[in-house]
Amino acid sequence: MTQTLIIVAAVLVGVLGVIPLIVSSFLRNVDAGTIRMVSWLQGSTVIYRGPGKSKEVPLLTTGTTLSSKAINVDLDITDQTADLDRNGTPQPIKVRILASAIVSVGDTDTLIKTAANRFFSKETADQENILIDLLSSSARRAINLLTHDQLFSAKTAPPLYPGAGHRPELAAGTSQRTDLQIAADQSMAMSRGAEAALQGMEDDDDPLAVIIRKACSRELTDLGLIFNSLNIKVVQSEVANHAVVSRRRKRRQMPISSPHSRRGVPRMRSWKRSA
Repeated sequence: MTQTLIIVAAVLVGVLGVIPLIVSSFLRNVDAGTIRMVSWLQGSTVIYRGPGKSKEVPLLTTGTTLSSKAINVDLDITDQTADLDRNGTPQPIKVRILASAIVSVGDTDTLIKTAANRFFSKETADQENILIDLLSSSARRAINLLTHDQLFSAKTAPPLYPGAGHRPELAAGTSQRTDLQIAADQSMAMSRGAEAALQGMEDDDDPLAVIIRKACSRELTDLGLIFNSLNIKVVQSEVANHAVVSRRRKRRQMPISSPHSRRGVPRMRSWKRSA
């Protein structure tokens, strides 16, 4: 009797220990922020998005884990804008843009399979270099289509004039409205390529991000990736720097009104004491 109980207990312990091992070999954890691709022996592929479980059969399936997290790419681009002077002659301005672009794996099964074969199959350093080269070339094309004022915020950028970093004095007989109108026409001047790229743009969209997204969408799709956003950190140019310096000089040269100035101080009357 005792020997029978020992055998039954050993069988129960063995069953309870073996079953979890069997289940864990067929069901695998898929963590959040990851994608699990399971390829079966007959050639079909099943994609599981985390968090969850993936069904796999040892010796009959092959599993691959991909990252679905956003990929941040730092960009440092230097190129020339599409500015024109008053006569319509190209007068490009050299600018430098520091930005960070965010890309990620596509949502569809086709893009996920493409990313696994063409992008994630490469080394990590090669992946970063591919994204930097692709996004930088698209950013340079976008800069060549935009004007200096369009790269800066339209609400904060000062009116810029060709050949100088500050506003020239108005000549005699020239109205201030006409001069401002010329500056507005120059700031809105852009090539036909930029107009086509900015069609359908929302009011809050950044022109540079819109053109970059349209320029690199096909190349990113070939890699199984999609363009999410562009964060412009710094936009630098000699024209903008000269304008800032000029404004600071004007502020320093402005006379400071004193409470003891001649205006507002009563004049002292002179009088002589009569003998």
